[in-house]
Amino acid sequence: MKSKKHWAVYGSGLSMESNFIRNLLKGVGPEPFKELKGKKGVLFSSFTLNQFIKEEAIHDDFSLSKEQHRSIRTFSSGEQKKALLNYLLSKNPDFFVLDNVFDMLDHASQVELVSRLNDLSQGIPMIQIFRVRDQILPFISTVLRLQEDKVWFTGNRNAYELRFPVPHIINDDDSIPPALHEFRKLEDPLIRFKNIYVTYGDRCILNGIDWEINQGDFWQLIGPNGSGKTTLLTMITGDNPKAYGQDLTLFGQKKGSGESIWDIKKKIGYVTPAMTTLFRGRHTVENMVISGLYDSIGLYKQPTFAEKKLANKWIDLIGLQDVKDKFFSKIPEEQRCMVLIARSMIKHPPLLILDEPTHGLGDVHIPVVTNLINKIAEESQTTLIYVSHKKEEGLNPTQTYTLIPGKDGSTGHRKK
Repeated sequence: MKSKKHWAVYGSGLSMESNFIRNLLKGVGPEPFKELKGKKGVLFSSFTLNQFIKEEAIHDDFSLSKEQHRSIRTFSSGEQKKALLNYLLSKNPDFFVLDNVFDMLDHASQVELVSRLNDLSQGIPMIQIFRVRDQILPFISTVLRLQEDKVWFTGNRNAYELRFPVPHIINDDDSIPPALHEFRKLEDPLIRFKNIYVTYGDRCILNGIDWEINQGDFWQLIGPNGSGKTTLLTMITGDNPKAYGQDLTLFGQKKGSGESIWDIKKKIGYVTPAMTTLFRGRHTVENMVISGLYDSIGLYKQPTFAEKKLANKWIDLIGLQDVKDKFFSKIPEEQRCMVLIARSMIKHPPLLILDEPTHGLGDVHIPVVTNLINKIAEESQTTLIYVSHKKEEGLNPTQTYTLIPGKDGSTGHRKK
C-alpha cells in the first residue's frame, strides 16, 4: 500500500482562523497541498477544543463528553484531547490538520498520542502546525514555512533552518507599573487546603490535600494530566461545587461562610489559553488591558485618562505599542499571551493564576513570557501560582507543589 504524504508547517504567529487554515480545511490550500484538493479536513487543535468548551457553557452542548456524564471542563488535558480526537474521527475526515499536538500534555500522554497518530497516519494524510522544532512528528519528512499565509519554504526536515524574528526583551531597568488602587491587606494564609478530598462518582481525584499559600509566594503547581490540577484551581476560583463542605480558606475567609463568587473572583487574575475564545469581538489591545480593571470581557465604558495611561505603561513594558489599536483577536498568539498577562496584572490582584500560559508558543517566545512572569513575582506583592505538567526552563518559582497520582487519588508534595 502506498504510504500517505504528511507535512509539518512552522506556525509561529499563525492563527487557526487565518485564510491559510480555512482554505486548507476546505481542500483549496496552496500548491504543496494539491493532493488534498476538494477533500474535507478537520482541525485537531486547542482552538477547536475551546469552541466545544464555549458551546458547552453557553448552549449546554456536551458533544465531547456526553458518554462521560460530566463537563468537558472537568477533564484533564489528556482526556480532553482524546475526546476531541475520537469526535473528529467520527466525522470520517479525508485529512487532519494538527495544531500544537503536545501542548499541555505530560510525557506519558505525549507518547500515547504519538503512537495513535502514527497508526492513523497509515491511512490519513496529516498536516502538523508546529512551533517547537523538536516536536515535529516522526512520520513527517516534508517541512514548510509560511509568510503572510503563503508558503515560502519547502524542504526536508533535516535541511530546514528556522529564521526567527527577534522578540521584545524587557529590560531589567523597566519596572512593572503600580496599581491605581491597592487591595485591602489580607491575612495569611491567603489560600489553605486542609485534608481536601474530591471524588467524581467512584473515582477519587484528590486524596487528603494539605497546601498553604501565603501572600507574596511564587508557586509552581506541577502534576501529570489527570492528577487534579484543574480541580484544585476551580476550587480556588469558586467554579467547583466540590469546594463546599471542605476545610478550605480563600483570602482569609472559610469557604461557605457567606462570600460570593464575585468577591472571590475580583481578587484573582487568571490567564489560561482557553480565555482567547472569550475575546472574539472587536476589542483593541489597549481596551483589553484596561478591561482587567473591570474584570469584564472587553471594555464597555469610557476609560478615564488615568486608566488609559496605566494601560499604556503596561503595553510599553511588553513592547506592543505598535499594535495597541489592533484587535486582540487578530494579533499573533505570543502577543495575545503577553496582553492577557498585562490585563490580569493591571490591578495587582492578591492572586495571579497562570494556567499553562506558554501553551501554543514557540521556542523563541517562551523565554520572553517567563521573563515577564519572573519580573512580576519580584516586583509586586501579588501571589503567583504557575500551573504546568513540567518544570518550565527559565522560570524562578520559590516553591513547588506536586500532585502525585495514585490508585486512591492524587496526594500532594511541597518542595522549597
